[in-house]
Amino acid sequence: MAELVRYAKINTVLPREFLLLQGKGCIFKKCAFCDYHTDISDDPFSVNLPVLEQVTGEFGVLDIINSGSAMELDEQTLALIRQTADQKQIHTLWFEAHWLYHDQLKEFAALFPNQTVKFRCGAETFDPQLRIAWNKGIPKEVTAEKIAEYFQGVCLLIAAEGQTKEGILRDIETAQKHFEYCSLNVFVPNSTPFRRDDVLAVWFATEVAPALSHAPGVEILLNNTDLGVG
Repeated sequence: MAELVRYAKINTVLPREFLLLQGKGCIFKKCAFCDYHTDISDDPFSVNLPVLEQVTGEFGVLDIINSGSAMELDEQTLALIRQTADQKQIHTLWFEAHWLYHDQLKEFAALFPNQTVKFRCGAETFDPQLRIAWNKGIPKEVTAEKIAEYFQGVCLLIAAEGQTKEGILRDIETAQKHFEYCSLNVFVPNSTPFRRDDVLAVWFATEVAPALSHAPGVEILLNNTDLGVG
């Protein structure tokens, strides 16, 4: 695997330090579009230590993603995150987690008693049929409103096979209504057989993204490295 960039500073709708850490392995690993779970090793802490040492606390907000869900970070890494957040006067921590962990979020947040802890869910779409087709692992009866009971942010997949313009716009509107933050991620072809709809990708980039460029709480990734890590 090529060396990944794991630290970035972001000055967009949510100014923060942004870290790509390595976890122990995604518990799910079945999403049709994802090969992200391959970012693992026998010693994730040795990967994560130099990344966390770069944190300055400049924004007071630290956003951490990893190869799966935050609950899959090793104990040493979690302890160092807590120590770093306290020492650098971080007031807000963001993490990502699969819906499967929704009942564990409060327990996880309690590991960081001196910070406000917020979570993002990779829902990808609020269309239950598409989620089933993409093998997302979120039951069809789970609505945006239900996800928002547990998560403050959501990630949406854009321009993937099976989507329509109307469905994408409906997903974005729903995310803006129920979540304080949403990222709109145009699918970038990877090692999976999953396909991008290039017509939708061009339409989104030229007609939709510009209109959302200053929308509160919305971040747009036309490429999966647009936030500086990956």
